[in-house]
Amino acid sequence: MDEITTEIDSLNSEVIDHMTNWVDMLGGGEIGRYVVAGVVLLFVLVLKRVLAHGVIGGLRKLAHQRKHSTAAHVLDAFEAPVQLLVILGGVYFAVEILDLPKNVDAVLFELIGIFATFSVFWALFRSIEPLAMSFNNLAGRFGGGLGDDLRQFFIRAVKTLIVVIGVVVLLENWGIDVSAFLGGLGLAGMAVALAAKDSVANIFGGLTILADNLYKRGDWIETPHFEGTVEVVGLRATKVRTFAKALVTMPNAQIVDSPVINWSRMTHRRIKMVIGVEYRTTADQIEKIVEDIRSFLKNDDDVAQTNVAQMVHLSDFGASSINIDLYYFTTTTDWVKWRDIRNRHIIAFKRIVEDNDAAFAFPSQSLYVETLPEKMSEDMANKANNDRAKTTRQIG
Repeated sequence: MDEITTEIDSLNSEVIDHMTNWVDMLGGGEIGRYVVAGVVLLFVLVLKRVLAHGVIGGLRKLAHQRKHSTAAHVLDAFEAPVQLLVILGGVYFAVEILDLPKNVDAVLFELIGIFATFSVFWALFRSIEPLAMSFNNLAGRFGGGLGDDLRQFFIRAVKTLIVVIGVVVLLENWGIDVSAFLGGLGLAGMAVALAAKDSVANIFGGLTILADNLYKRGDWIETPHFEGTVEVVGLRATKVRTFAKALVTMPNAQIVDSPVINWSRMTHRRIKMVIGVEYRTTADQIEKIVEDIRSFLKNDDDVAQTNVAQMVHLSDFGASSINIDLYYFTTTTDWVKWRDIRNRHIIAFKRIVEDNDAAFAFPSQSLYVETLPEKMSEDMANKANNDRAKTTRQIG
């Protein structure tokens, strides 16, 4: 480490000596210093991108990394901070050559140090995305890749940590005693902590959702409070777009404490219906209808044949019909495709019933009257006789 420091000091002295020689070539004096300082600043401002790209390219070659490797992406993320460091280097040498008063030099060098510290944390901040992607790919090789929501959560958490540490370091560079400041919060800090307990509970709820993989963006979920498609799984809350296109925001702590149905995790989708045939349908007809429906389902590629139940049975004698229960699953879980399959099956079941010379029953009631008043009986009898006579004349 001491050798590196010595080399840097030697290089620094050498560069300053060269710039001093340039000043002497320009006749020395204050004007010569300003000219050289201006040339240095103009040089780094114009060529900052070229210089930064050269530094990054050199590091990439030094690491012997391929173009699309993790190190290459990380080094690409460093390019903008390196450009800032190049500019700061130019400012540093310009200040050195100007030979300003010591108090001005001290302020400028302190500012340069602060911006240099900022550029380091900026580089770390920008490198989180490619590092997280690399870690996710590495974990995926072992069958444990992170979900997008969990990866984004950790990216935000690490970035927040870098920002906090960076702010603390910068404050320390400014001479602010951060530890004393934090210790001086006292009761105010406790009050803030108590007020933030719900937020902390929601953050832990978000961690639970991500760790247990309860759901992710795009999943269709249902809770006692709402049903819809997950749009955002945040640190504090989950945002769900209902089927009425309204946006519901629910604190994570409340979701974790409630039963959650994740319909997107269905392996198959169920179809359940009842076919009611008339009571005048014979037993042979009913048996044939049941067998034809079973055969139809067995030979349909859209119907799941294994690992799920498939049942077609007579269920009961209804008030107006003999009922056939159908209970089976489709291979698809897509809602639109499922509705198309159900539509096709309903038409097919109707054809099966009609092909067996049977008919669907509909709710009906029969009214039996034991006695009628004498006058009403005579009127009804006369009306019936008149209707028969009229029918006879029409036929004749």
